[in-house]
Amino acid sequence: MSLVFTPFGLLGAHEPLDGISPDRIEAELRGLDLLQTIMLNVENWTSLNCHRSGNSQLVTRIEGYEMRIDIIKTISSFLVHNDPHLEVHLYRGRNRTVGSVERLCIALTGSHPGCAIADAIVSLVLLGESNWPRAATPHTLREFAEEAERQRLGKHLKLGLINLSLEDIEEIADVRQAIELGVSHAAIDLLCSFARRCYTCKGMEMEAVKRYILPLFEGITQAEIEAYALRPSTPADILFLPYLESTA
Repeated sequence: MSLVFTPFGLLGAHEPLDGISPDRIEAELRGLDLLQTIMLNVENWTSLNCHRSGNSQLVTRIEGYEMRIDIIKTISSFLVHNDPHLEVHLYRGRNRTVGSVERLCIALTGSHPGCAIADAIVSLVLLGESNWPRAATPHTLREFAEEAERQRLGKHLKLGLINLSLEDIEEIADVRQAIELGVSHAAIDLLCSFARRCYTCKGMEMEAVKRYILPLFEGITQAEIEAYALRPSTPADILFLPYLESTA
């Protein structure tokens, strides 16, 4: 078996498969069939046709970043050279022609000997579709995963133009937890700390900060806000509290 047609391109065109066990090839084809089915239902991934090879690559994008998986190259290298690494590249920069490109080190682990490397590609796609959970995401993808989390959280909370840092994300998570626990004073304290940082460190206008953080006060009552205003942790906190002007 020298040439094999797959849903993502021709396997064996650049690296002949002569001498490769048919069982190994069949295992990869089963994995690619599953991957094709998954791609019909994903939101965060698309297929990109590579004009040079004629094969399809999988692509996921966030603002300023693009990740590509070369499926055929990954499987070919695994079958022919026993290379356990996925062929994954990270493109940085909003203009791909002037940005940087880095190959990421992501390898099939030895914990599941005999597995097809197509299964590892499926796992990576599903990680992206699950918004890159920290515990399961390879450390080499940390930069992409953290940026995706910042952008996703900003859109979900409708925080507008606030450029969220990892510290911001953790603080917002603490705010939501404090609200759920009914500790409103602590939640407002954290929110005001976040607002001050947006104003002093991110260079945002006061009114913009108040407008963008307003959704974060969901679950906190007007009475709780007024109670905090009577004894704020920092006097400047009052400047960032919503609704107070309407009750004057």
